Amino acid sequence: MIKELDLLDKKILYELDINSRQPLTVLSKKVGKSRNVIEYRIKKLQEKGIIQGFVTLLDAGKLGLTVWNVYLEFQNLDSKKEKEIINYLKNNSKIWWVGLTTGKWNLIYSIFVKNIKEFYNTVTDFNSKFGNYILNQSLAAHVDVEVISRGYFLNKPGLSVEWYKEFKSISLDEVDKKILKELATNARISSIELAKKLNLSPRIISYRIKELLKKEVITRFRLQLNVKKFNYGFYKIIIYLKTISKDYDIQLKEYCRQLGNIVHYEKKIGPWMLELELDSESYEKVNELMKVMKEKFPEYIKSYEIMLVYDEPKGELDLTQQL
Repeated sequence: MIKELDLLDKKILYELDINSRQPLTVLSKKVGKSRNVIEYRIKKLQEKGIIQGFVTLLDAGKLGLTVWNVYLEFQNLDSKKEKEIINYLKNNSKIWWVGLTTGKWNLIYSIFVKNIKEFYNTVTDFNSKFGNYILNQSLAAHVDVEVISRGYFLNKPGLSVEWYKEFKSISLDEVDKKILKELATNARISSIELAKKLNLSPRIISYRIKELLKKEVITRFRLQLNVKKFNYGFYKIIIYLKTISKDYDIQLKEYCRQLGNIVHYEKKIGPWMLELELDSESYEKVNELMKVMKEKFPEYIKSYEIMLVYDEPKGELDLTQQL
């Protein structure tokens, strides 16, 4: 398992995935190595392409945004047209994630919008341009998402935080917005550096970030990883449920957290009501995991579909494009 990483690398990745903004002095105490050693290892993990970035996950509901996924199965699509589609999606500020997948669906893109009309216009604009290449399409709205840290680095359960807890827009002034825009794709930027960029004092920056955390506008400072660099794959699982049950939902969510490699537990409104995201060594391992899960929750899980996300042309998950 993860042969390319030694125990120190795994400890660093485990801790940074829980909080990618934590100071090196704090991190060094947790893993039992000096600050300089930790700093060197992080740089090496970046150079190897394992760590792609340090991102700040903002709660869309607190920003007054709804989040949708669009699932597409294509027909008569050549590589040139596929590139055109990907470029179109990458350049659309309302789209925050694009994934290319195996299985029934060929591409998934995520939209964050202020209302249903904006969502409709975004989808129809895309379809009017590329509709001839769409064989099937499904739409699903995010209702509630549990973001779970990657416990598998140390064979531990993940630590979860709730994202998209409620649709309750928080008023943000221009200073808050500027801070969030900087943090979105650079969670490890220091308060001193951020203060210089925004012409503010470090004290104000630190206070504002604490307030944004307290108001739960900021959900988690997290790693953006390329798991392929240590021979893992990133998978999405569509789950069709037999019934809607709060008790089963709580039990299944905790079961997923204990597994340590499920990173998102997403409740949806759409053709299916639940979706999981996870890292794994192989399709076979994922299929075995899902077979066991279905056996443990036979009254809840009706069926499932496994998709390998083999490329993420747009993966920063930057909600500040709409601020």
